[in-house]
Amino acid sequence: MKTAIRRLGNSQGVSIPKNVLDEAGLAIDAPVEMFVEGTSIVIRKIAGHPRDGWADDAALVTDGTQDREWLEADLDSLSRDELEW
Repeated sequence: MKTAIRRLGNSQGVSIPKNVLDEAGLAIDAPVEMFVEGTSIVIRKIAGHPRDGWADDAALVTDGTQDREWLEADLDSLSRDELEW
């Protein structure tokens, strides 16, 4: 795709079509980093915190009862002496 750099107030810019943003996984107001690599300008999505989304992903895997049922079943099989440290 060809485009042109345009004047935007005291700056310059390039309009990025929505389908290009979608393909890159970006949205309006998404945090990005921009840097020069050789003669290219690279705009890259800023990686989030490594644990972002874990709670949501875990909710998709289980409704929260599986762990409790597993734990209760396991504890029922142990004697009182095995539970004391």
